[in-house]
Amino acid sequence: MNQPVEDRNLYQESLDSDAQAHAAMDDNASIEGEDQSAEQLAQAQQQLAYLAAEFENYKRQTSRRLDEERLRAQRRLLEELLPAFDNFALAQQYAGQAQDVNQIKTGFDFVAQQMASALQSAGLEPIEAKGQMFDPALHDAIEEVDASGEPSGTVVEQTKRGYRFGGQVLRHSVVKVAK
Repeated sequence: MNQPVEDRNLYQESLDSDAQAHAAMDDNASIEGEDQSAEQLAQAQQQLAYLAAEFENYKRQTSRRLDEERLRAQRRLLEELLPAFDNFALAQQYAGQAQDVNQIKTGFDFVAQQMASALQSAGLEPIEAKGQMFDPALHDAIEEVDASGEPSGTVVEQTKRGYRFGGQVLRHSVVKVAK
């Protein structure tokens, strides 16, 4: 009669040891799962740090390239304007010695043409105003004047030239308009 009780005890001990073994395996699996999750998290954090550093490098490079391009554009404009500036200095020097006012005017006209050419090559476009209908997007009216033979709203005089740059108005033309 002791035999069945012993068998039952052995059977119970076997079940207990199996349960303990499974619990240990579950604990090991849980620990391994935690290790894998921690490893994946560390890899993701490392990858994120790498991408953040790459993005910062990209922003610095882009900013540097834009600054360099701005400087190149300014340099090109200055190189275009320098000959006009030099000729203006020569005209000033010569103006004190000139006997003929027309020679001085010719020199200044030449300098003005050089400057206009340099600015035009940089993309500056003059706005034509005289004889055009008044357009508030292009013109600033300072006065309405009586102008015989001109339709109302026509620009009869431009007191300051306006300019466009890149298709946008840089400065409006200052004009007088027919009543």
